[in-house]
Amino acid sequence: MTRELFRFACRAFPPEHRARQSDEVVDTALLAAEGSAWGPADEAISLVVAGLYERLRVERSRSLRDGAGLLAGLLALVDLAIALAGILACLHPPRADFAVGGNLFFNPYVVDWWWIGFALAAAAIVVGLAWGNRRLALSAALLNLGLVAYDAISLPPGLGHFEVFTYLQTAGFPAGAHWLAGAVVLVFATAAAPLRRYPRGRLPLELAAVVLLVVLSRETSSSFVYLAWPLALIVVLAMAFGALAPRLAVVAVGGTLAALPSVVAYLTRPDSTTPYYSHNHPWVIGGVGVAVVLSLVLPLAHLARRRLT
Repeated sequence: MTRELFRFACRAFPPEHRARQSDEVVDTALLAAEGSAWGPADEAISLVVAGLYERLRVERSRSLRDGAGLLAGLLALVDLAIALAGILACLHPPRADFAVGGNLFFNPYVVDWWWIGFALAAAAIVVGLAWGNRRLALSAALLNLGLVAYDAISLPPGLGHFEVFTYLQTAGFPAGAHWLAGAVVLVFATAAAPLRRYPRGRLPLELAAVVLLVVLSRETSSSFVYLAWPLALIVVLAMAFGALAPRLAVVAVGGTLAALPSVVAYLTRPDSTTPYYSHNHPWVIGGVGVAVVLSLVLPLAHLARRRLT
């Protein structure tokens, strides 16, 4: 049992570290933990701390393109989750009468060619990134951008496909043209990423993460708005450790740019009773505006300093 605990603690080390490749560190921890009731816990904590330190040390050697690869992977998973959640909402609307439409003229709960193309393009991006196939990933990202841009620009406001997330509801994301910025950032990140083939077991884990996002979006009335919290955490970490972990800084900048339309809608929409759009008080506008500026300026400063040194 103690050996397995130490093996699990060694997972904090980078994958290429010798603590992950041999039993030498585990055997040393077992010897150090003998004769003490709290010894195993202390040694496990020490291994985790040492592993995190090694990860930070390795992160300093990562390139900015590695950050673009991480950003592309994260946005691709969110993109696929949005596509699958939209189709699921069409097949099983939040309320049974939504599918009928009643006396309403517009009914967005229809799986048409756009949803099918969007889902296929999103899946192709994930597969292309997992296989390290730049041609497939970038072509699918451009197709994905074209579909999202068509929905955001060509269709009248309130009649787009993303209405499945906001139709007759008080809040939701993405709505209207909100995901257009994310699709643009996804294209640039995919083009800049140093693609390499992932281990065979990586793709099933990514698909499991997509399924989890879809399930969570179905359980909340605001769909994917909850993703603002992990993004905020990444931004805070990038502000604090952007110089040590440049990949975090790249993800923070790209994620902020992808979320910028939602922030603008949050600040400019007239006051209402909805928790997502009702914060248009001048103090809130000023505070959120400062936070957005800092979330861009500080990570960019870390990246610029890295380039200069």
